[in-house]
Amino acid sequence: MKKIAKLLMLGAMLAMAATAAAQVTIPGTHVTFRLNNEDWRYLRTFGLDDGGDVYLYYYVGHVLVDMEGDTVLPCLRIYVNENYGGDVYELAYDRYLLQPFQSVEEYTHGPGLPKSGGIGYMGAYTSPVNQKDYQFLMTYFKDRNTAVEFRLETTKDTFEEMEFEFRDILGTLK
Repeated sequence: MKKIAKLLMLGAMLAMAATAAAQVTIPGTHVTFRLNNEDWRYLRTFGLDDGGDVYLYYYVGHVLVDMEGDTVLPCLRIYVNENYGGDVYELAYDRYLLQPFQSVEEYTHGPGLPKSGGIGYMGAYTSPVNQKDYQFLMTYFKDRNTAVEFRLETTKDTFEEMEFEFRDILGTLK
């Protein structure tokens, strides 16, 4: 009996490891991406008043501590709004109105952007909740009529440590 339980546990652990590195399709789209290792965990999905959905993943690979000594959990946030009537610039502006940020860099070609077009930012903001400075990489694009915001963020003083990880994930968006 113990042998069967151990085999089942091993099978479950292997399945978890395999799904962590598997290709993920963003719900409501034909867009895929790959989390580059098992250090990322799906947290939850929640719906928004505008009809969009947000999918949250957190990085738990190793403990990140900011300059204030607080533990930091970098995150991946995917906002999806089916049947969005505007273009990517309107989407970026609509989302900016919900959470203003400073644009450090803006780009229209490169990792995380489909050939059909999109807009990307390296940005920063100060959280009104905890007064911490955050930095992120974010892309806006459309898959047919579905608008997508793909955002990887962490505190500003841990961003350099996570930037390669973030860019690696952005490079897998298709």
